[in-house]
Amino acid sequence: MALALQTPPAVIEVLPDGPRWRLESSDQLFSGVFTDRRTALRHAMAEAECHPGHVVVISPERG
Repeated sequence: MALALQTPPAVIEVLPDGPRWRLESSDQLFSGVFTDRRTALRHAMAEAECHPGHVVVISPERG
């Protein structure tokens, strides 16, 4: 009988990257680059909802 390994909760960070917004998860299993903050946040929240315990952190805009 095989046991399914559960991934520990991760932090998904939404941060500015020049004119774009970047997502990075602390477990390095999820990342992406988006043209606007709203879309990046929507994708981060959707990913967190699929994985109980994951949290989304929004880094402040620079400048």
